Amino acid sequence: MTGSFQLNKTKIARRSLMSGAVMLGGSAALAAVVPSFSLATADAAEEIGPKRILHSATAFTSQNLVETSAESKGVRFSKDYLSNKVFQDQPLNFGPATPVHIDGKTLEVGALVQPSGDLLFRIYAPDAKEVRMKVSTGPAHIREFILTKQGDGIFSGLLSYDENVTGPAYVQVYVDGAIFLDPYLPIRWAGSGPRNIVEIPDSEQEFTLIKDVPHGAVGREIFWVDALKSWERYFVYTPAGYVKSTKEFPVLYLQHGGGENETTWVYTGRAAHILDNLIAEGKAEPFIVVMNNGMVRYRSSAANVYDEAFERMLIEGCIPHLEKNYRVKTDKWNRAIAGLSMGCYQSCDIAFRHPEMFGSLGTLNASMTHETFPTTYERPYPTVMKDPETFAKNYKLYFRSTMPGEDHFPYFLADDKICANAGIDRLPSYHRIVYPERTSKENGWRMGLRDFSLLLFR
Repeated sequence: MTGSFQLNKTKIARRSLMSGAVMLGGSAALAAVVPSFSLATADAAEEIGPKRILHSATAFTSQNLVETSAESKGVRFSKDYLSNKVFQDQPLNFGPATPVHIDGKTLEVGALVQPSGDLLFRIYAPDAKEVRMKVSTGPAHIREFILTKQGDGIFSGLLSYDENVTGPAYVQVYVDGAIFLDPYLPIRWAGSGPRNIVEIPDSEQEFTLIKDVPHGAVGREIFWVDALKSWERYFVYTPAGYVKSTKEFPVLYLQHGGGENETTWVYTGRAAHILDNLIAEGKAEPFIVVMNNGMVRYRSSAANVYDEAFERMLIEGCIPHLEKNYRVKTDKWNRAIAGLSMGCYQSCDIAFRHPEMFGSLGTLNASMTHETFPTTYERPYPTVMKDPETFAKNYKLYFRSTMPGEDHFPYFLADDKICANAGIDRLPSYHRIVYPERTSKENGWRMGLRDFSLLLFR
């Protein structure tokens, strides 16, 4: 596949039973685990646009909640599914929120997922007059509502289940107009700060659950970066068996989106659980994953300007540190880079600027092009994409995935034209997936990592 220039004469589109996605570009490895049942084209995706959904919440008492929810909508999710520990896997805790104990009473608080998929929010705000909530799974899917005051200082509201609005949901709570970070809801880093994030269940995300398989480990490393004159941190996933093994492993450098950090792929993206399951099932090669903070900038740069600080941190600091302290393969064919959203642009620029270091590239929910991605350097993709023969020699795998509701989708379509005009889309290394319209941004990240991993280091 590498070292030669080949063109596929036929573009095959498969619709995946696993993800419902439209894929362009052949792959025996992917086809083996993602069966196809019909031929389709991705052209229809251009006609699909995002939809803004506004819902109201219905208040329920704790006594009649489960019965009313289950009877009116049926049981969508089993007790075993909803009790999976992945729903309680968060940076500050590996379990449910502690109930509120007051006046001899125990009050359930937080986001309680019902068998129907509905979410019962119970916010403890005894002195509040009004509690409002905004729940978002992306710019196209925002739901706002006012909670109803119950007894004992509890405000409650039932968020109706919608299969088009699932996955990680960003929750903004307003108590008498003031933003309130609820300590009884899961807290993660997003939007450049701590945020409440809850999970709306989705049966198609079963591949992200914690299962009875060998589990890898996620560790933290601190390293010095001369270019930044500062200590930095990365998280590293090592597959099951790494500690007792003597073998060397390939490495994927996996980046988050704007306003996030190195914890995002671990907790919101569920990267470790996804890879544990794929590796245990024999669908993916065991490899190490390194997750850095892509928000680093030189002190002289504005936060919304992309300079070379992250690239230098990765190339000059992180990679040498990892390769000194972990058993890894150090040739380019065993080193890959991928990212979502902002991390996608960073990954493209770094991979294209350093073809001697990276042999595989994954772009999740984003693209190469972006009109509002200001940089202090000249972006390399216009030159790189003009030479398909050299591209074929430099990159064993070029993977692209997104979903129509993504706000970067027009740029993804612009990349389609660039790849088609240059003949890149006919290379054996090229793989393209557009997930169904109902896919949320964060679910799209997870699905992209899954499908990229099926092909990686083969």
